[in-house]
Amino acid sequence: MKLQKKIAIVAGGTGNIGEGIVRRYLEEGATVVVPSRTLNHIDSLQGYVSDITTGNLIPYQANIGTFGGAQEFVRNVLEDHGKIDICVASIGGWWGGKTLSELNNEEWREIMTNNLDPHFYLARAVLPSMQEAKSGTYIFMAGPGGIVPVKKSEIVAVAGTAQMKMAEAFATEMRPFGVNVYQLFIADIATRNSKREKTASSITPEEIGDYTLQLFAGEVKEPNNYIQKFMRVTLPWFRV
Repeated sequence: MKLQKKIAIVAGGTGNIGEGIVRRYLEEGATVVVPSRTLNHIDSLQGYVSDITTGNLIPYQANIGTFGGAQEFVRNVLEDHGKIDICVASIGGWWGGKTLSELNNEEWREIMTNNLDPHFYLARAVLPSMQEAKSGTYIFMAGPGGIVPVKKSEIVAVAGTAQMKMAEAFATEMRPFGVNVYQLFIADIATRNSKREKTASSITPEEIGDYTLQLFAGEVKEPNNYIQKFMRVTLPWFRV
């Protein structure tokens, strides 16, 4: 098993994509740590993975949406488990309704706070421990709409593009220490709650988990490229 005796953080592990990543990591023998502001959000996840006999799911009540909350969460993980081998940030969300020029200050701050700030807080908390250990893999995640403007959702692309450049900066900073940082873009995702059938081009959350495992194991075509795309569809408008 690829993750036996490994400690994995899956931020957003109770979400539609994160739960599939958690499932695959448990199947591979990992101790999977999932932060959640309220532990009752863990109930559905625990039910979804209850048939898996390998690995260990550890829920933490934590608010990684603040700098102090992310720092405290990671400090507790390190005190309890001693290390972090892999961290996947499946966080942020979609927003629509106004063009960029129509947004007011409160809406701007709310969307940027929800979609960008937690990525910085968590990476800033996790990466120093990986740097000290001189090993580890950190994966930012986004969909193509996160950097390609969609009408009346342009703010999501603003936050997503900033996230991509943040990943690039962290990747550059961490590379000399043997720590791999990736920005993973995914398209056409069929989750179990999306009420849509999987097609030949769509990707399941479990398959996303598989791809992050390949990144961790250095099994992808270009493991040194911080930008990674996992898509079965061709999106001519999507260029990174």
